[in-house]
Amino acid sequence: MQGQYHCILTIIDFMKYLKNPYILSVIVTGFLLTALFCAIESEGGVYCPFNSASINTAPASSANDGTVASSSNKAFGATNREAQNDDSPSQSLTDAPDFTLTNMEGEPFTMSEHKGKVIVLNIWATWCPPCREEIPDFVELQDEMRDDDVLFVGVSVDESGWDVVKPFADDYQINYPIVVDDGTINNLYGPFPGLPTTFFINKVGQVEHVAPGMVNKAMIEPLLKEMATR
Repeated sequence: MQGQYHCILTIIDFMKYLKNPYILSVIVTGFLLTALFCAIESEGGVYCPFNSASINTAPASSANDGTVASSSNKAFGATNREAQNDDSPSQSLTDAPDFTLTNMEGEPFTMSEHKGKVIVLNIWATWCPPCREEIPDFVELQDEMRDDDVLFVGVSVDESGWDVVKPFADDYQINYPIVVDDGTINNLYGPFPGLPTTFFINKVGQVEHVAPGMVNKAMIEPLLKEMATR
């Protein structure tokens, strides 16, 4: 319901400044509809654009077919490791599916070749406002934590592919590998509850956290520092 309260507060702010009754009615109607979707998010899996990623949700789990289960997309903060007993084997974590896609330089990027690093696998698109908002934090963190073996990897789902992704990456000065999904990532890691969705993969190649929704530096820096020390 937190998203619904954000919607209502936003409506009140608009009412303070807008004088045209027609424009006001259109905007209010739009935000009320958004509030409805936000209110039913927890039941129907509807993406609420006002919400950042939750940090107090259920732990991720493995899918029977070897892919990352869609139910695991609700996990961030409460982790697989925390859900295990102390004597539980690490194999009960979800193995991050391996993949190879072409990066922006035209070279193959293979996930398994970066085992031994903490991987932040971010599913995004150039047209996604919260994606654009969180990327500068990723760029900053990549600069600061590169020597700590933390690697951000961006997976664009833009249908227009590199024609829109390359100019965007240049504008945002993205300093980490980017690939464009050809359906491989969606098949292995999806379906996604919305964009952005971010997977946090430990040094042995296991998914420990999944964040559906926008994250920021303050939310993920402590997590990355803890994962990097293991």
